[in-house]
Amino acid sequence: MHTGFALQHDTEKTKNNQAQEDVSTIFNSVFNVQLATSPETINEVFAVRYQVYCIDRPFEDPNCFADKREHDSYDPQSAHALIRHRITGDSVAAVRLVMAGDNPEQSDFPMERPCLPRMDQSAQKAFAGARREQIAEISRMSVSREFRRRLNEDLSATGISDFTCYTDAENGKRAMPYISLGLFSAILQMSVRHGITHWMAVMEPAQLRLLKRFGVEFDHVGPVMEYHGRRRPAFTEAASLIEGIRQRRPDVWSLITDNGRYLPAKPDTKYKVNEREVA
Repeated sequence: MHTGFALQHDTEKTKNNQAQEDVSTIFNSVFNVQLATSPETINEVFAVRYQVYCIDRPFEDPNCFADKREHDSYDPQSAHALIRHRITGDSVAAVRLVMAGDNPEQSDFPMERPCLPRMDQSAQKAFAGARREQIAEISRMSVSREFRRRLNEDLSATGISDFTCYTDAENGKRAMPYISLGLFSAILQMSVRHGITHWMAVMEPAQLRLLKRFGVEFDHVGPVMEYHGRRRPAFTEAASLIEGIRQRRPDVWSLITDNGRYLPAKPDTKYKVNEREVA
């Protein structure tokens, strides 16, 4: 894969200027979000996951996937998405949204039993008060090995580090490796499609810190625990998280919501797809 990116180390000036960057313009000049709605694109998602979760950071046994496509029992009840590099068309990242299935055997979420009981009472109460069919777990956030290596970020499955930036050698623009923001855009689009009002996730502490720097703050964040590495569980109402981003970082809000095209439904209301056309 040839992305044309060269790693640069952040300076204090870079960190001070980050708040002034229009991340929506930067991200969209280099990448695009694609929902995986066909067998072919879902197969690409599984291929990215195999590379990340079976080869790079072998949380899963590669011998279990002869086709080099990592998948599990939660995938049939999930929505999937990719981040592509615009010029090459390469898949550089993937994510899934695990939803409650249609029968009792599919009603649980991957992190529910091992992680939720270790969160505080307010988080557990918020989870219990939400309609299960409107909850989804953000899962399998992953960035391809080749892309992470170009950013010198190959020490984590998500490819996130606190302070790094890269340049786009194709047009000379400076861009930041905040693929997580693009993945959140995909997560929001999938959530609007499926009527999701609450998100749960288990993330690396560095990833949560990065998201917070860009105004993405979960309502409830639990303690660091061992769960495929050091992770922190999180739970939030999607609409309040998105509104918080709008207030703190309008440029990030613009990226994640596609300029307000995708907005999550509020809980405790009859769900209607909140997607408006943008001129």
